[in-house]
Amino acid sequence: MRVYIFLLVLLLVSCTDAYKDEITQLLDSRDLSISARDINSYKALLSAPYIAAEGAEAVAQMDQLFIRFEKVEMRTQHREIRLINDNEALCEQTYSLKVFADGQWRDMVQREQIKLTRSEAGWRIGGGL
Repeated sequence: MRVYIFLLVLLLVSCTDAYKDEITQLLDSRDLSISARDINSYKALLSAPYIAAEGAEAVAQMDQLFIRFEKVEMRTQHREIRLINDNEALCEQTYSLKVFADGQWRDMVQREQIKLTRSEAGWRIGGGL
């Protein structure tokens, strides 16, 4: 019985780590898509239900940011990922968004909470932008 419980705990921990790794890759891809000013890559990271709801506004705002500024750099740190269940997670992180225009850089640092959802397509951003 103890062996069964140990194996079950080990399986849950390995799933948790794998999910957190997948979420980390997704969020790192978000940083890269913003820094590359690639709206299509950015939009691909959002879940379809989120885009159909309020996510379309987040995409439009990001697109305007890309148009308005010559260069954009996104970096995140202090990331904390909490799995709610196998299909939902929350991430709290600090981001630094630097934009370049008129010959100078401007920097904004904020803390954010992002909702993540998992479907057959994998983990996607499902809210909080």
